[in-house]
Amino acid sequence: MKKYIIALALSSALIAHTCNVFGAELNAAGTNELEDILLQQLIQYNQNFEIKYNGSWDSIEEILKNSVDKYPHINSYVKSVGWDVTGTAKASKIDVNVDYIITSTERAEADKQIKNILSEIIEPSMNDHEKVKAVHDYIVLHSKYDESMQLYSDYDLLTQGTSVCNGYALLTYNMLEELNIPVKLVTGTANGELHIWNMVKLGNWWFHLDTTWNDPLPDVNRVSYSYYMLTDKEILKDHTIDEGLDLPEANKNYYEYLKELSYNKLLMETGLDVYDDVNTAKTEKDLSNILEYKISHRPLRISIRISKSLSQDTIYNAMSKLLSKHDYISLISYGQLNSDSTGEYYILNLYNTYKETPESIVHDFSKKIYNTATDDLKFNVYATYGDKKTNITKNVLIYPYDSDGISIYNGTVTFKKPGSYTIQFEYQGIQEAVTITALNSQAFEYITDKKPDNPVNVKVYDQYIDFSSIDQWPFIQDGRTLVPLRAVFEVMNCVVSWDNEKSAAVVQYDDKTIIIPSDSKSAYINGEENTLDVPARIVNDRIMVPLRFISESINKTVIWDDADKTVLIY
Repeated sequence: MKKYIIALALSSALIAHTCNVFGAELNAAGTNELEDILLQQLIQYNQNFEIKYNGSWDSIEEILKNSVDKYPHINSYVKSVGWDVTGTAKASKIDVNVDYIITSTERAEADKQIKNILSEIIEPSMNDHEKVKAVHDYIVLHSKYDESMQLYSDYDLLTQGTSVCNGYALLTYNMLEELNIPVKLVTGTANGELHIWNMVKLGNWWFHLDTTWNDPLPDVNRVSYSYYMLTDKEILKDHTIDEGLDLPEANKNYYEYLKELSYNKLLMETGLDVYDDVNTAKTEKDLSNILEYKISHRPLRISIRISKSLSQDTIYNAMSKLLSKHDYISLISYGQLNSDSTGEYYILNLYNTYKETPESIVHDFSKKIYNTATDDLKFNVYATYGDKKTNITKNVLIYPYDSDGISIYNGTVTFKKPGSYTIQFEYQGIQEAVTITALNSQAFEYITDKKPDNPVNVKVYDQYIDFSSIDQWPFIQDGRTLVPLRAVFEVMNCVVSWDNEKSAAVVQYDDKTIIIPSDSKSAYINGEENTLDVPARIVNDRIMVPLRFISESINKTVIWDDADKTVLIY
């Protein structure tokens, strides 16, 4: 009995393959075992294999087809599956032949390139939201949709820079999988055509992400976020999802989620700040005022949410006013009006071209580390045009920053608390960033630019801590790094004291009180008991504490840099 099925050939492989086990006998006693063996062989890229089967012949065709169709990650890299069944119902032999879109060697090469790319675009201090955006932006900016419909895989996208939707979705999948960010593939249609995209989990919530549809046609080397982190309701406006897929619900509005997290920079970078009231125009006057304010920063794109009652003539009039008033603008155009997620407004995107474009923007920050108690930080930002340098401090766009830690006004940075802060400037599409560190006076007793000669080091806000003044260095016990409490946590603006009666260290940070008794696996955060992996202990009259627990208790990110043998705290 010979059968043959064609899989939904949208693209190529994604699950890390394992080595084929040659000569291993494959035996299936029933339908469940048969499906498990088929899936395992497909994941391993095995092209020809034999299964000894003891079960009903009637269900073989259905099982084989379902094994491909049931799982998008299988469907996406299998071009076709054929089989030949011989023998009797009690002793069958199934010879399976599989045609894949890429080879196992190409899969290995693609995986290698993915690791290299991620090492370049992902910073240790990034949260998962920032990592997803970095992956999304890289794929959109380095890819072009294959209008010839000949290239299907993420390998094609990586090596030739082009593929259909399957390559986009698979590259997104593989990159996020490598970053340990939960991700799925979704098959269905978009505008009535077969399509594949992703779902991504951030925190406790799932979202739809369509990198293909965020890469405009024709290719203009510009990133769109129209299909970035959408709910089911939002994606289903023009997409349909295949029946039978086991998918989680996506019901959290991403704009509201970012607002809850106070991720203002991400709101701005993804254009979701268009939902803020200050970017919403209900009247013609609102539209003119918002455009006038935004054009002062000379952005390449202005996004505004406008009432559906505003006419095309109103938009043209507002654009004409900008052109007539500001002679540095040479052209303003706008894209198609699309409804926002509420259905009550349009999203208006204006694209600006300027008569003169600077070669670069530069700043004059005088040093990298500042003392919060004594330093008054003033700065200027300049646009350079050949030999000419123009001060643009009042007009440069400053991306949202950690307003809890610093404030910026009219060329002055005021430090509210110690920390490492990245300030990003943008002017006519050119971006420049500077990272500065502010520390309290006590911190300067410990920090150094040079890496100490110690088996285990600690780096806070990109500065090493020199423990020589207290003559006690960090060490590793049972796989956990223990550090002298006061030296590390005073650098992070904690108030550290010692309670003689309880024989415990006390750490005060904002509204948190952390009590760490010596020689105990218990620690208390605002009175709530927590269990430590290793107990705090007294060494050379210094209390040594497990670094990760205490750091994460005050909302710091802790990363072990194995190559440098250094603990990084952000």
